[in-house]
Amino acid sequence: MLDSAVLMRRAIRYVCDANGLRPDNLGFMTSDVRSQFQELCFNTQEHMRYNQLEYFRPFDHQMRFFATGAAERRGILAANRIGKTVSTCYETAMHLTGRYPSWWQGRRWDKNITAMVAGEGWQQVAMVLQQELLGTQDIKISDALGTGAIPRECIVTETMRNDGANCLGVEIRHRSGQNSYLVFANYTQEVRQCRVLN
Repeated sequence: MLDSAVLMRRAIRYVCDANGLRPDNLGFMTSDVRSQFQELCFNTQEHMRYNQLEYFRPFDHQMRFFATGAAERRGILAANRIGKTVSTCYETAMHLTGRYPSWWQGRRWDKNITAMVAGEGWQQVAMVLQQELLGTQDIKISDALGTGAIPRECIVTETMRNDGANCLGVEIRHRSGQNSYLVFANYTQEVRQCRVLN
């Protein structure tokens, strides 16, 4: 779940961009205009909380990955903490919901799909993939559900299968009127041990 201060900064930036404003213009607003601006920012922040997909703006390197969206096979290999997981989770959310931004040039699914996302272990799945897609590492925290890449209104909560804090699977409303299915899984990779011979 995103911190309220982070959401507000994003909302201010969004409102400024949408209205051709620069942050240094804000100090020159009349009190009435400033009040309207603040109200617009608060409304945007509230809408943004449960609709991250609508406000997602990729960086240039993420756009280069998305530009390969029509390719038969794709992969992303990059440094740590530059948005690989964010990119792939937002794309997964687009396919699950059928909600594509105007800049999306890749394949579009006009009907519901089944998608599986997997990580090394259940803890990693919850901390990274479940957090990024559903907005929470613990699905019992219902306020946070829907603050991730998948909009809250698209998550069919009554279909959620879980094991404690972990979501195992859930239906996602697709624009077609059908429900997509999102499955969380983990895989284990054995560490090979070898004996050093002298």
